[in-house]
Amino acid sequence: MKIILVNGESRLQINEVISNIIKDNKNVTSFDLSIDSIEDIILEAGYFSLFDEEKYIVIRNANIFGSAKISEKDTELLLNYFKNPNTLTNIIFVCNEKLDNRKKITKVLKEQYEIKIIPVLKYFEIENKVSDYFKAKGYQIDKETVRYIVQNSLNQYDIVMMEIEKIMLYYEKPCTINKKDIENIISKSINTNNFALIDAIIDGNLEKSLSLWEDLKTMKVEPTVIISLLARDIRIMLQIKLLLNANKREYEILNELKLMDWQLEKYLKKAFPYKIKELEGWLVRLANLDLQIKTGKIDKFMAIDLLILDICN
Repeated sequence: MKIILVNGESRLQINEVISNIIKDNKNVTSFDLSIDSIEDIILEAGYFSLFDEEKYIVIRNANIFGSAKISEKDTELLLNYFKNPNTLTNIIFVCNEKLDNRKKITKVLKEQYEIKIIPVLKYFEIENKVSDYFKAKGYQIDKETVRYIVQNSLNQYDIVMMEIEKIMLYYEKPCTINKKDIENIISKSINTNNFALIDAIIDGNLEKSLSLWEDLKTMKVEPTVIISLLARDIRIMLQIKLLLNANKREYEILNELKLMDWQLEKYLKKAFPYKIKELEGWLVRLANLDLQIKTGKIDKFMAIDLLILDICN
């Protein structure tokens, strides 16, 4: 029996960790705390199989271990379950933001069970992963081309791997990868227009947001990339607001969030007009939209149209 909290920003890295925990077990149930209740999860965790089969429960968006609020009732439900868990049920919580170690549920889980923290990959670590990935697939690629892929994917592992999927489709079979080909394959959305769209949405500029999004749709930009980038900026804004509320000084915020001076200045300006509840609401909205896209409940391009209208109106 395992109860594990996986904490990190990269969806791909989180999924890799979960796969390594679950391995070949097919008895897996998924929940999302932005939609499902703690009570429903505890009920599912408590069920015993007729054949004494081991099962896994994966709970995404478990940001109750971070900044998300949790009621006293739900806190007690979790703590009581932690005291007397089902020995045939393994639970994997997934939290995508900084853990709040002051919360009792976080403290108890840390003391009695396991927390796996996934550090943000440095650019050279991503480059090494990309080189190893291509090598394992039988492709030849030089360091300069690898660096180009990583830099034009904002040094973000998830976006890098999305771009690599396009590259693999282009070449179809193992060969030597040409940098000129890569320059044409790599989405032009990962550039100034991309940042401009995120800024326009956060600024509430409806006309500019829709215009930029139309351009990016023409370039066949993946909507999930926009959601990921927007969520990243909003998450940083929220973290800054929370730290300011905790009377943290700017140099402390820089150290805490691993930001450069110019980045902190930019995000301070972005965050200033908004309340913490607004930013929290945006993150929930983005998580729900991402889930709707991945489950086929909404057209992915229409999802961004609606998101822009929702935020900018």
